[in-house]
Amino acid sequence: MGTNMPGVLIAPLLVSILLTACTRHSSESTADKSASAKPQVVESSAGQVTVRMSATPPVVRLDRDTLLTIEVTAPPNVQVKLPPIENRVSGFTVAGSFDKPPVVEPGGRTVRERSVRLQPQAAPRYRIAPMAIVWHDRSGEEHSFPTRPLVLSSESLVKGDPGSSLAAVRSPVRIYPGLGSVLLYLVAAAGVCALGVLLWWAAKRIHREVRLRRMSPRERALHELAELLARDLVTKDRVKDFYFELTMIVRAYIERAHSIRAPEQTTEEFLVAVSQDPRFSPAVITKLRAFLQAADLVKYAAYLPDRPAIDQSLATARTYVETDADERAATPPPSTPHPQP
Repeated sequence: MGTNMPGVLIAPLLVSILLTACTRHSSESTADKSASAKPQVVESSAGQVTVRMSATPPVVRLDRDTLLTIEVTAPPNVQVKLPPIENRVSGFTVAGSFDKPPVVEPGGRTVRERSVRLQPQAAPRYRIAPMAIVWHDRSGEEHSFPTRPLVLSSESLVKGDPGSSLAAVRSPVRIYPGLGSVLLYLVAAAGVCALGVLLWWAAKRIHREVRLRRMSPRERALHELAELLARDLVTKDRVKDFYFELTMIVRAYIERAHSIRAPEQTTEEFLVAVSQDPRFSPAVITKLRAFLQAADLVKYAAYLPDRPAIDQSLATARTYVETDADERAATPPPSTPHPQP
């Protein structure tokens, strides 16, 4: 039993090798047979000129080129002109051509041969249309005749009926993008969202600025006071910020209404300027002095006022803005001294 064991193991191996060799030989024989198939040939002649066209292989396949050979046989004293073939082919693309040197046959006739490489395309038919062959005899007279068309059959790359193998593919198959594509889409989406938010913010700011510029100084100051209250800085323990913005609203109102550069001046410089301006009454100057000096204590001296003092400062600012225009209208303009005669 031990003696027969190697033979039992080697026998299947030998059978497998023989089957593989036979299959390969069969495939090579089929390929050789297809390559050595007899070319398809058509001949045309007129007088002493003969044109023979042959296509190899005779059956067109999309995975290989077709070689078209054109042989012209004529006496040596006859000049034959071949037309261009690019516009005479259907289902092919001309990939190149070359002419062989003329060969003289024993009878004295000359054979000229042109080879054309054709690349097949997906087409309903493959055909070499008739070509006009022009030749001149020894007297110089011109003659011509058409060649016969050369029609080739085609062979599919898929063997047998593909219906059974393609029956399961009934609808498109979704191919999901890779991780890199997904990340690229996310970055692009984030960029679009950021751009949209930026445009929205810019449009909102522009709309607000246009609306504020259309307001009168009084309307704009009262609107800014309402926005300051809506932010509720006092409840958030930001009293110093509240006083900074409150005094800036009043100073900006004075600049717009009276053309005094109040925001750029210190409190003392501003009080000196308004004291010399007849549009400000002594009572208004006294209120502004108390209001601005109390605000400076909070802004620069770390003084923390109580809630009634904060409400009083807000009321002073609002009352001044609301009544300033009426007081200016009631104040008579300063008299201009007349020159002495």
